[in-house]
Amino acid sequence: RSLLLSLLYQHSPQQLKIALVDPKRVTFPEFEDMPWLLSPIVKDSDRAIELMEQLVDEMEERYRKFEQAKCAHLDAYNQQLINKQILPLPRIVCIFDEYADFMAEKEIRNELESSIKRLGAKARAAGIHLIIATQRPEAKVVTPIIRSNLPGRIALRTASEADSRIIFGGSNSEAAYLLGKGDLLYQKGGKLERLQSLFAERIVLP
Repeated sequence: RSLLLSLLYQHSPQQLKIALVDPKRVTFPEFEDMPWLLSPIVKDSDRAIELMEQLVDEMEERYRKFEQAKCAHLDAYNQQLINKQILPLPRIVCIFDEYADFMAEKEIRNELESSIKRLGAKARAAGIHLIIATQRPEAKVVTPIIRSNLPGRIALRTASEADSRIIFGGSNSEAAYLLGKGDLLYQKGGKLERLQSLFAERIVLP
């Protein structure tokens, strides 16, 4: 929720749309009526699959527009729109809370991973971004498809060295020895940074 708040304070509803997936139904109640929402908060697997398919469709539609405008990415396309005094396209961030809850059924897992694979391959240039969170970084949850298509990783303190290695791959067990209370590791590419996240004691929207 701290990450979500940070995004809201840095971007207007015209610049950013948020899609939230909350299988526990209790993580995002303060955000249900915010103007940044792309659609109502998703709380079940069927709607989660629909949402991911909609994001894939939106990505493909944006690439068709980029092709017509001879642009390679969202920033270049939006600059053309701004020059014509047309409202630019917003970035879209989809946040999955407790992704592990969707992994129990093979059919659901396969459908979600199919969309994640497509989005992970080329959605960033279209201005569509995925954030997938889980408290259970098990191998059956953080699968090779997830790891290969979502290269940015954040880990708070893990319950074991094995959980840390699943998140980061290889032999990196450092997340098991973090201090807690927002102490985290961030990995992008081959670079690993130790950072401190903010703590939002109460939710106050901009």
